[in-house]
Amino acid sequence: MKRLKGPEIKLPKNVRLPRFLVDLYHDLDERHLLPVVAVLIVGIVAIPLLLSGSSDSAEESSAGAESAATASTAPKTSTLVVAKESPNLRDYKRRLKHLHPKDPFRPQGSSATTDEASASGSSPEATEATGGGESPAPVETGGESGGGTPTETTTHTKVTFFTYAIDVKVTPLSSGDGKPSKADPTIRHDLPPLVMLPSRDTPALTYVGPSRDGKKAIMLVSSDVVSLFGDSKCVVGSTSCQMLALEPGVPETIVYGPSARTYRVELLKLQVVTTDHLNRAALGKPKHGKSKQHQSG
Repeated sequence: MKRLKGPEIKLPKNVRLPRFLVDLYHDLDERHLLPVVAVLIVGIVAIPLLLSGSSDSAEESSAGAESAATASTAPKTSTLVVAKESPNLRDYKRRLKHLHPKDPFRPQGSSATTDEASASGSSPEATEATGGGESPAPVETGGESGGGTPTETTTHTKVTFFTYAIDVKVTPLSSGDGKPSKADPTIRHDLPPLVMLPSRDTPALTYVGPSRDGKKAIMLVSSDVVSLFGDSKCVVGSTSCQMLALEPGVPETIVYGPSARTYRVELLKLQVVTTDHLNRAALGKPKHGKSKQHQSG
């Protein structure tokens, strides 16, 4: 069976049709619908003309018949037929009986158990909320009044902070002017970032955080440091080291200040600790009256 192919329309070169008409024409041509569209257009134009002509001839014939009719003939009355509609045809209650009404003032998504508990006047059970880096916390729910007012929910969350703490061993070697130090080595545990070593009175090194692999402690070197001795890697600085990467078990000897006080700092451990507050060491010199043994920075 051969498919009908629509007529090919050629327009003058200087005439441009809108883009949507060109796309419509190509779409109809690809689907072989141009003959159908042509028939519809002819029918739309011809049918009103045919109907108007037939109505004129019918009016002329009816006018002659009406003139011969007498006035005694009474016109027949038309009868109305009323069809009774079935009540179940458009009964919305039957059609929507599987749905349940919802309170627009109540939070959506609650379970049937919660709805029953709230309808009886009892408060729902406390839920627990968990999040990344946060520990679960209870949810307090206020009671519901007899008038059906929505309950007020108050959520208290507990934030947990994660940080890298270090354990270091500080050994005084010289108290200055070449005199050996008689102080005993001290081991300090769980030191947070921004802590100063050997102490806040002698801020030769400042712990700023772990390295990318989490195996080294990055130390900011003070400008008062005269020299460094050890196998630790200098991260920033060419002529003088400004940032040092301490490895566990690799001590670093530091000469600090004009009096050339010497200390040996050894990183013992680098670990992740959790706290309920943001733990950072204090900066600056400590206040008077505090012992250096209890200073974290």
